[in-house]
Amino acid sequence: AESTGHGSPLPHLVHGGPGRAGGGEELGGVRAVLHYMQRTALQGSPEMLAAISNRWIRGGVENDPGVHPFRKTFEQLEIGDTLHTDSRQVTLADIDHFAEFTGDNFYAHTDEEAAKKNPFFDGRVAHGYLIVSFAAGLFVDPDFGPVLANYGLDDLRFAQPVNFGDTLKVRLTCKQKTLRIDSGYGEVRWDTEVTNQDDEIVASYDVLTMVATDEEWAKVRA
Repeated sequence: AESTGHGSPLPHLVHGGPGRAGGGEELGGVRAVLHYMQRTALQGSPEMLAAISNRWIRGGVENDPGVHPFRKTFEQLEIGDTLHTDSRQVTLADIDHFAEFTGDNFYAHTDEEAAKKNPFFDGRVAHGYLIVSFAAGLFVDPDFGPVLANYGLDDLRFAQPVNFGDTLKVRLTCKQKTLRIDSGYGEVRWDTEVTNQDDEIVASYDVLTMVATDEEWAKVRA
């Protein structure tokens, strides 16, 4: 193989093969493909990458499903189905209540003067898990439906402090679907962004749910 100008030519040997220390192993066939898959970066538009990976990419097309996506079965959901929520303001009373109710009295949430000494804050801030809880309150459809369970969060990051008086809203997008064979449900991963009144991202994460198939949902609601 020849160099494309974007990297080195394919080597015939890979270091450290079977045999003596420092030996080489012939690089060919599937072995070569797997070797280079570990070192490959894909570039393209969000739409192209989504088509290749069957996974929604941020910046890609957001579908308006016409109904709350939690009302749709596994088969009905489409990658890119998106919900934009209303806003909710975070008050000082909310922060105080969350601290008292949970027992999380970390100084950044309860002590104004101490919080101001923290280089990351300019005063008391909302708890990260208050943000996540308020976000769930904004995007969850409360009625009985095909979403069977929430089984976790992935890649949770808090990107911006939330002060009392700030408002929060959520964008929830169907990111990936994985059917569990012969189980009556599939795993649906939702790309989630929480933003403030200035459209700054304050938190981002994936919500993981189990969603009933058409057949299972027909049984469950019967």
